[in-house]
Amino acid sequence: WVRSDDGQRYNAILNPLGKLLEANIPPNFPVDSSSGENKSSEISPFQQLVSGVGTTEHGNVIACLTALAAAAGNEQLWKPLNHAILQACGNDSRSEVRKAGASALLTIIQTLGEEYMVLLPECLPILSELLEDSDEEIASIAKECIRQGEELLGESLDDSLI
Repeated sequence: WVRSDDGQRYNAILNPLGKLLEANIPPNFPVDSSSGENKSSEISPFQQLVSGVGTTEHGNVIACLTALAAAAGNEQLWKPLNHAILQACGNDSRSEVRKAGASALLTIIQTLGEEYMVLLPECLPILSELLEDSDEEIASIAKECIRQGEELLGESLDDSLI
């Protein structure tokens, strides 16, 4: 379904998801949480809607992007998705957006595996930057993306990292 009509349906889904990946969600935005009464005030609406933190029974943007990538099944449709994710990874002003982008990339690499490796060269400059991020969690996710890529390719990516 998503592959037909020259990618129009795909792009109709991808474009708003890409925007949500970088959205400014108000701190008081109501989000239904799986954790019920014990909802932690430390979890932002952005983390809940985009990353799915505390909302395991509900969807989230990263899961939607991953399902969209799996349904698309080809490099031509993955390129704009990869671009949206890398744009989030390169967000200079918001670490939560960089973290969500890196998490989305890792999830897609884990889900699609070797097929997605055709786009890994485009990801390496951004992953290289993320390795030096001041947020250790983001750097750790970037390391895991690289580790997964190396495992799938069967070779070291050290020479490809800037």
